[in-house]
Amino acid sequence: MEPTQSADHYSLLKIILDFMGTVAWPLTVLIIVFIYRESILRLINRAKKVDLPGGFTVETMDEEIKQAKDLAVEIKTERKPLRQEFINKVPKKSESELNKRMIELGLTPSPSGLDLNYYKIIADADPRLALIGLRSDFELMLRNLAKGFKIQVDSKEPVSKIISKLFEKGAITSKQYEFITTIFKISNSAAHGASISKEQAYEVLDVGRVLIDDYIAWLDWGFSK
Repeated sequence: MEPTQSADHYSLLKIILDFMGTVAWPLTVLIIVFIYRESILRLINRAKKVDLPGGFTVETMDEEIKQAKDLAVEIKTERKPLRQEFINKVPKKSESELNKRMIELGLTPSPSGLDLNYYKIIADADPRLALIGLRSDFELMLRNLAKGFKIQVDSKEPVSKIISKLFEKGAITSKQYEFITTIFKISNSAAHGASISKEQAYEVLDVGRVLIDDYIAWLDWGFSK
């Protein structure tokens, strides 16, 4: 009987050791996570900032959109009363009328005719594509603005440099500079694969209207030949 009992004890010990070996690694991980949970959470929050190609550092999309909204409010607030009154009096024009006006001024017409609903339709199917389109439209608008203010801009000049030149020339305010930079940061993150919902794309398109309003006003008073 003794050899049999010894074999049974050996088998039981082997089962226990095998079980401990199976659970040891997961258990160790759980203990480490529990002990260092605060540090791990800080690392996760820090990881919300991602370096994307092109030199842009993109925080979580909601934070960027909130910043754009806040800047849009500040842009409206800083408008001088007479300028705001002028903007309010600018007659509403159709997309074709706006593009016709740009062509008359020797500018490049807009793919959307400056109607952001054009990109909302795209956002219904592909939110990222809608913001990529918005970025292209806004870049074209900024190049037109540079031309209107007689600012030399090379065809291959990066948009970040164009924005800086417009600001240095006084064509845009500091708040507009920050706003445009934020919009381009959001659209660039979308272009490089950042996740964005249809609702978030709609928010960006809605807030982008503040820049469109100023641009349409500039077409009426700032670009006479």
